[in-house]
Amino acid sequence: MKQKSLKMNMILNGIRGLLGVLFPLITFPYVSKVLGVENIGKYNFANSIVSYFILLAGLGISTYAIREGSRIRESKEELTQFIKKIFTINMISTVVSYVLLFICIILIPNFNSYSILIWILSTQIVFKTIGVEWIYSIYEDYKYITIRSILFQILSIVLLFLFVHTESDLYHYTLITVISSVGSNILNFIHSRKYNKISLTTHLDFKKHINSILILFATTVTITIYVNSDITILGLLTNDYHVGLYSVSTKIYTILKSLLSSIILVSIPRFSFLLSKDQKDEFKNTAEDVYKTLLTLVIPCVVGIIMLSKEIILIISDVTYIEAASSLILLSIAIFFCLGAYFWGQAMLVPLKQEKKVLKITIVSAVVNIVFNLLFIPIWKENTAAFTTIIAEAIAFLYCKHETNKHVKLENFWKISIKCILGCIPIIIMSFIIKKLISSLILSTTLIVISSIICYIIMEILLKNEIVLHYLKLIQDKLKMITKKRKSTNL
Repeated sequence: MKQKSLKMNMILNGIRGLLGVLFPLITFPYVSKVLGVENIGKYNFANSIVSYFILLAGLGISTYAIREGSRIRESKEELTQFIKKIFTINMISTVVSYVLLFICIILIPNFNSYSILIWILSTQIVFKTIGVEWIYSIYEDYKYITIRSILFQILSIVLLFLFVHTESDLYHYTLITVISSVGSNILNFIHSRKYNKISLTTHLDFKKHINSILILFATTVTITIYVNSDITILGLLTNDYHVGLYSVSTKIYTILKSLLSSIILVSIPRFSFLLSKDQKDEFKNTAEDVYKTLLTLVIPCVVGIIMLSKEIILIISDVTYIEAASSLILLSIAIFFCLGAYFWGQAMLVPLKQEKKVLKITIVSAVVNIVFNLLFIPIWKENTAAFTTIIAEAIAFLYCKHETNKHVKLENFWKISIKCILGCIPIIIMSFIIKKLISSLILSTTLIVISSIICYIIMEILLKNEIVLHYLKLIQDKLKMITKKRKSTNL
């Protein structure tokens, strides 16, 4: 199989992640205005219920399948048998998830009034399983899923404006959100035949696979619990005002975390493949490139959020939320440790088959986070929740990095980190100057973002940041290729 460009996959998955952020930002103001607060509340409650059963149906199958499938992807017969086994296990967990959902709807009275919404949204459970997106990750086919994602997001927006006009269109809106997901997964299943035939099998090797799957699932559940615990404890120990402030900060934090983590996600199949071939030097070099790329992007993002914290809050909400700026600044620092922990844990230790260590540190981080929240939220409110996130993510980051170094010693990243920090100096200077000269919120923020990006890139070129230089060459080569094709077509 032809080896795909890892850096191009990072760009493609980054575009996909960016669009996944932009499309909801475009549609939410319209939807919230048309459907009203009560209907939005009903939809979000039903969706939150279904999300737990999607999590249950998924187990830790996707991560496990990507890791193990990437190792054997050059052996079509072996991979085909592996895919059949994993798909069958996933279908079993999906059936179990539906049975438990059915029991919950019958036994829990509060679910009855939401049952239609829950059942409509629950179609995502089975179609997410059928979608087998992990196969595309195994083969590193991010071009297909990026294009497919864009097309269905555009379709959902068109359907939204055509069929959602009043508060009575709640079910129309719910169906439209499902159609986007279901359509993508149906196409995934059909297109996956390009790689392997997917079917059920009775030869599961259940014991061989289930232990690692459950460990990865336990890690996901632990992360979900401790991420949600911040707002839960804040709500129990303070009031709705502080929960509202922190909700705005966490929304921005989650968006940026999801966007930046997309560049790490594409590297996991490559790392697993290289380890399976015992190509330790190539593994080491690739890991260093990915982490340098991460540092080059994350450090200026952290500085940018700190400099524009108040402006960001005002743009996505209003002046009543301005106190959320302090928790946003703290969460921006947490992004650095969070993505570092994700790289050293999920991208490095999991391919190295050290998922038990990842689960261990995730539990420790969760306990630290929850205990500190219980102790200090009554004093510092939402700022405590943000600060404990820094502590928890920093613990995970340092532990995972330490454990990875036992298996593969990566180079010291201080050199590129210093280059990135120096490159952020113009961001700070431009922010102060533009804020002094321009009073318009939107105009000043736009100018700060554009000028900061340009100045940062120029500084990194002058400082000879190898990652920036490489990506500029990659873009230049692509443009030359396009120009060459056009010339040959004209001839």
